[in-house]
Amino acid sequence: MNTAETSRPDGPRRVIVIGAGPSGLTAARELERAGHRVTVLEEQDTVAGKCRSMEVEGLAHDLGGHICTNRYERTARLMEELGVETERTTRYRILDVERRTTSRQAMSFLRDPAFRRYRALREREFPHIAEPGLAHSARALAAPVTDWLAEHRLRSMAASFGPGYTAAGYGCLDDAMPALYFVKYAEMTGLLSPGPELLGHEGSFTVAGGFATLWRRVAAELKDVRCGVRVTSVERHADGVRVLTDAGPLDADDLVLAVTLDRILPALDATAQERDLAGRVRSNAYHTTVATASELPDNAFYFLTPHTAQRTARGHCVSYHHRYPDSDVRTFYSYGRPEDVATLLRQDVAQLGGHLREVHLHQPWAFMPHFGSDDLGAGALDRLDALQGRTRTYYTGGLPAFELVECTVAHAQDLVRRHFPPAQGTLTPQERIKEERTS
Repeated sequence: MNTAETSRPDGPRRVIVIGAGPSGLTAARELERAGHRVTVLEEQDTVAGKCRSMEVEGLAHDLGGHICTNRYERTARLMEELGVETERTTRYRILDVERRTTSRQAMSFLRDPAFRRYRALREREFPHIAEPGLAHSARALAAPVTDWLAEHRLRSMAASFGPGYTAAGYGCLDDAMPALYFVKYAEMTGLLSPGPELLGHEGSFTVAGGFATLWRRVAAELKDVRCGVRVTSVERHADGVRVLTDAGPLDADDLVLAVTLDRILPALDATAQERDLAGRVRSNAYHTTVATASELPDNAFYFLTPHTAQRTARGHCVSYHHRYPDSDVRTFYSYGRPEDVATLLRQDVAQLGGHLREVHLHQPWAFMPHFGSDDLGAGALDRLDALQGRTRTYYTGGLPAFELVECTVAHAQDLVRRHFPPAQGTLTPQERIKEERTS
């Protein structure tokens, strides 16, 4: 196998994208708009990845990512271009399981002298943290988050952002997770830096009718999206790429992997570098349960304490979302083994004085692909970035970008714009935006 990056023709390139979640669909859309020919392959029977939605009693319930903040400028632009209707999200509340009391999120960090220290630290050591990707800030933030917070006297930052961070699937702060991911999450909430009003919303917003609506519309405008297709092997050589599937072979000039290396590794003719990086990828066992449950606090996104405070509560529900005031259907989130999650969810609901009536769906995820502190400090993300374009392969998604929709959208767009110049006679993205705004 030729491991060097190969020169590319000026004309349209044939590209296979594996994975039809936000990053894969965004990359495919950007490629087509640049005049390239794209085939998207998805193993599941539908698009959207971790942004799938399901309907219960005529209402859409999002299984994964769906909350957008004022940092979601790329995603908002995509929604605007596709005419997707948005709405405000529900409020956020802290729910004390033991006392059965609710309270507002404590954002004391924003009024604490520690916030000024944080801003100075950001300017000095990781000024690019809010930009697409993670490699630019990884070494500066490789230390375990609890150590990093203590070293810089930022414990109040943990009190303000820790419950939401854990509730969203990124792990507990005592899990020895690198500070990189906690800081990236905090920045993307939009609370640390002022951002513009997006789509008429001063605060957070989401897609009316389910977040999957956006990704179905992206897929609908693409020329070749194939769901329910399993990739059995990938063969890369100097002249192109051959992808073998259970529906037959496909040939292309280039390959975009919008799935993590560890997931595609069994089918990939992996290099030693790819095998090594794949072996270092970690993820969280995170679960979404859509269920009917009555007599619980209503109409908010609740972060449950003390379950979000420490990893010893693994298996217990860390949060739930009650989105529709006239429905008893709620979306619950937990970490742990499936059998523990099912048992403890019923206990948690009962402890809150509620009744779990019916489970409509239980969805486990290998969530938040990441590297550990030692690997970040040794440059794992730099190594992954250095592989872009070698063996005719490009990598996008949660591992290089962070497991948030805006982060994966921005990374996928920038990846394509950097490595796939528009085919001759095709407008650049900037030229197209200018033309659309003046038309």
